[in-house]
Amino acid sequence: MRVLSLMLPLLLLLLGGCGGCDKKSPAGTGAPELAKLIQLQGQVMVQQDAASRPGRVDEPIYPGETVVTGPGSTARVRYINGVEVEVAENSRFRVNGAPGALTLELEEGRIVSTSPKAGGNGLTVTGRFGRAELVTASEMVFDLREEDPKLTLQYGDIRVLDPQGQPIQVVAGEELALSLSKPRQAPQAVVAEEIVFTLKPQGGKARVRGAQDSAFADVTPDQNRELGRGAAFEIPANSSARLSSRSLQVSLAGDTAGTLQEASQRGDQSSYTLQLSRGKARLLFGTGKQSLKLTDARGEIELKVSEQSTLSISNPEAGATVTVLAGQAELVADGKTTLLKAGEGVRRASESPRAEQASAPLLVLPPDAKGARVFTDGPGEAGIQVPSASGAPLRVEVAEESSFREPLLAGRAGADPVRFESPARGELHWRFLGEDGNVLVQGSARFQPDRGRSALADSNPKAEVLETGLKATIYFQSAVPSLHFSFEPRPGARSYQLRIYRAADVQKPLLQRVTNQNQYSLEPGALGEGRYLWYVAALGPGGDELAGGRMNKLELVYDNERKGLALSRPRPGERVGREGVPVEGVVPRGSRLFLNGQAMKLDAKGRFSQRLPPTEALVFRLVSGQDEAYWIRTLRKARP
Repeated sequence: MRVLSLMLPLLLLLLGGCGGCDKKSPAGTGAPELAKLIQLQGQVMVQQDAASRPGRVDEPIYPGETVVTGPGSTARVRYINGVEVEVAENSRFRVNGAPGALTLELEEGRIVSTSPKAGGNGLTVTGRFGRAELVTASEMVFDLREEDPKLTLQYGDIRVLDPQGQPIQVVAGEELALSLSKPRQAPQAVVAEEIVFTLKPQGGKARVRGAQDSAFADVTPDQNRELGRGAAFEIPANSSARLSSRSLQVSLAGDTAGTLQEASQRGDQSSYTLQLSRGKARLLFGTGKQSLKLTDARGEIELKVSEQSTLSISNPEAGATVTVLAGQAELVADGKTTLLKAGEGVRRASESPRAEQASAPLLVLPPDAKGARVFTDGPGEAGIQVPSASGAPLRVEVAEESSFREPLLAGRAGADPVRFESPARGELHWRFLGEDGNVLVQGSARFQPDRGRSALADSNPKAEVLETGLKATIYFQSAVPSLHFSFEPRPGARSYQLRIYRAADVQKPLLQRVTNQNQYSLEPGALGEGRYLWYVAALGPGGDELAGGRMNKLELVYDNERKGLALSRPRPGERVGREGVPVEGVVPRGSRLFLNGQAMKLDAKGRFSQRLPPTEALVFRLVSGQDEAYWIRTLRKARP
């Protein structure tokens, strides 16, 4: 009995096996490894008969096993002969065959198979489209997401047979749709139709040169210019322009240059070829299938979209940085296809370009902001927080006007903030729409230059007043500042007489000053709070008044109870050293202040003072009652 009691646990262990051990060959004892999972994202399962297990990176796949991807999930499989298969979401395929005769049976979804340039015996892909044999270096897209299968040969040579065993001609770069419900007919030739773009300058001139022109010509903001194949464009640094067609809108930033090499439509497919030598562009693709070949300093890439999407292209002179702002796109470069979703990008200037998640901008506005005020030192990047929603993803639209007639950005939103280039001055409106097209959340913001509005006056304040014919408003707190008037010199003038009037009485000057220069500094306290008009009379050698000059408006406003942020440090463009960034200022009493998302500590009078680690930008958020305002202060690195 003692022997039996010792043997019984061992016997039960042997009968129970090792349920937690990994199986070296799920397909059966001695089955050879045919492929391996090398990348996966989301829900990826490997099935063998009725059993299934979650996929893992570097996991072997054996004959008869099926790879399944769920919604929003992707995978990449590498066969033992080097053939790689990129698997899209909601796809299913079975690995089979044997070394030297590898096969893939696509049951549903979409895959991209890439055969290496050397070595291996290729791959045979089967499905309801028939049979395809990859025997040389090639790349093929198999799409079974719709009733009629679609095949696209990216490059190389491939042999395709339909379900009846008849050969099918496949042309590189063209999509082939197979109708299984009707007898296959000879394909009809589709004539390519040229797409003409219209260039419209915005806020300044643009320069264009047609394919047959010998020199560039200026285009002013009140003009439009049609651009066809071979047309070149240059956008000056202080301007911008919009290049538009039926399905593609290209917003060109200042200091951008390039050439529209080709644009055509063949059936329901629109194709473009664009060369960018410098600058930055934002591409808004409409609905439908479109592809754009882009040439930068490192060569050519191709962008493919099949839904409304917005992309940003920058730094083409070193190797373009491509970022998807909304929607999604396929980037084809160096024989590889990379799927980029909203918030993802590729930096071709890096040593090993790959898809990366873009970092969130410092300024992120809430989705339901209503007329938020944003004060900046100049144009920069900002973002809009995507509202939480269950079910299908939201669509986002951003435009300069509330009608959204000409959106600047549109497409499917991701989980990260929607990035956009903030204007130096103007309004932006945005809205998030559900799957049914109904508006769920909308907001807006007004952008304008800071121009010293947030500067806190020092103990000896001084204000510049220029002769512009416009109104100048000077805010002061502790004391009326010294006013330094500057005006244009006049031919023949020996001296100038500065005359200042109260706005309510232009007959009698409040004070007059004479100077021999085209500038004059008025001592502090000479003028009090109020509205004034001022005029400079040019005096000739005999003291007679010369013609010319104009009346200017001036207003001095006592602003002891501040309505906004006042900063004494850092100053705009201040250089930042290793010792960090001094932050000092004051806000209205009862307000709350946040700096780069963190609450600032305020004293009883609303003052604050602290030092931050070195950074290139500061974002202040001021909350006063129901109002919110933002200030963006940009800094510079200290000289080495």
